[in-house]
Amino acid sequence: MTRIRRAWTAYATVLSAAIVIGEVTNVAGGGRVDPRTLANWVLTVVLLVATWGYALRKPLGPRHYWRPAFWVLLFATLVTIVPAALAGRAAMIVVAALLPFVVPAFVATYRYAYRSPELWPAEETSQ
Repeated sequence: MTRIRRAWTAYATVLSAAIVIGEVTNVAGGGRVDPRTLANWVLTVVLLVATWGYALRKPLGPRHYWRPAFWVLLFATLVTIVPAALAGRAAMIVVAALLPFVVPAFVATYRYAYRSPELWPAEETSQ
């Protein structure tokens, strides 16, 4: 395993653990589980699966799924991050603190979908 691959795997591990611990803590502390929360969980799972696929260099599902999935994730994140950032100074600080931690997952998802032709069968790379 190369150093870069180990770094991506370590990042995916830390990100996954942080997300799971955060969500379990939130729900255990009485946080609401509403449709928006469920949608966020689905998007988070998609982001984590792509990050792990990129880190481990494994094709998960068809490549043509990951290209639109990346744009849906990016758009949904932007749609939710803007109101969160505008909710006040404390919210802006939280967003600013968390953003650098999550951006690499979007980089991995983009690279997984668009810059990893060696992972996908030849007939899928032409699409």
